[in-house]
Amino acid sequence: MGRPVDVQNASTRARGDYAQALAKIEAAGICPFCEAHLPRHHKKPILFRNAYWIVTENAWPYDGTRHQFVLIYREHIESAEELPPGAWEALGSAYRQLVKEYRIEGAALLLRTGKTDFTGASVAHLHAQVISGNRREADSELIRALVGFKAKP
Repeated sequence: MGRPVDVQNASTRARGDYAQALAKIEAAGICPFCEAHLPRHHKKPILFRNAYWIVTENAWPYDGTRHQFVLIYREHIESAEELPPGAWEALGSAYRQLVKEYRIEGAALLLRTGKTDFTGASVAHLHAQVISGNRREADSELIRALVGFKAKP
């Protein structure tokens, strides 16, 4: 395992004390998404689990979200290429459960896979996010999220 957290990515968008909390976790050298560490480092309760995924609310959601859930793979892996076939089905099942329980009419499903230097993720542990905003209105603003990096011109 490389570095478990990427504080630089966490610092790109102000979200309360997120970058400071991640800096403490980085100093401890642990992965905050590993099941053994999650209760200590995550402020939100676990909503449900299935055989492959732990589902919780994002403790530091992007500004403007109505719902932002994190679906964390239960084993420590960093890339989706390592997932067994049943994990994909279980991810879809967890997504459908969230949509039904929270009456989500539209969302972005974002899978954080691979090196954080490419993905913009702040935790190097395979996870997905379900991000839902509000209905677009004439005066609506965009929800901004880091999903990767572009080359300078």
